[in-house]
Amino acid sequence: MQEMLHLTYIFRLSDLVKKFGVAQSGLVKKFGSKRVSPLDDAAYWCEAGLDRDGLESRFIDSNIGYGVFATSAFHKGSFLLEYCGDRITPEEAEEKEKKRKSRRSYVFYYNCNGEHAIDATKWSDRLCRFVNDEKIGYPKNNSAMKLKVINGYPRLCLFATRDININEELRYDYGDNDLPWREVGFSLYFLF
Repeated sequence: MQEMLHLTYIFRLSDLVKKFGVAQSGLVKKFGSKRVSPLDDAAYWCEAGLDRDGLESRFIDSNIGYGVFATSAFHKGSFLLEYCGDRITPEEAEEKEKKRKSRRSYVFYYNCNGEHAIDATKWSDRLCRFVNDEKIGYPKNNSAMKLKVINGYPRLCLFATRDININEELRYDYGDNDLPWREVGFSLYFLF
């Protein structure tokens, strides 16, 4: 009796993006019509320690700095990026923020079995630290940060809240209404 060999095809994501023009999952497998869920896609990229294809950082201007832009289209609900950095306590985060000379902060606070923080201030090649703020309900807001536990480990994952077009900047609500750039008449010139 002849054994059947079941093959799983994993395609290079960049080849799929070129062919279809839409960023596909990093786990694209040829198993009939099965699609990879956004959470499974997030798990793949988070565990791999990589940013997904279809996104890049671009310098916007000297006031805003960098932003993250789509080089491929993304559908509503798609996993976009993981917010990475040093996992520290809120107390450590507050102490670090007091010592900083710059008012730029890349600390994200979250609650998962207690208070925690991720400090992405240290330079890395991960993109999510460059996604800029936009209040919910404003036209540029197109994504949301969600806490997901992946293989028992809390991860801060950015998901698309609507379809995102090629060359569109990713923006999400930082969740803090007291940010200086949200004040009416605020000049970004004085931030840096």
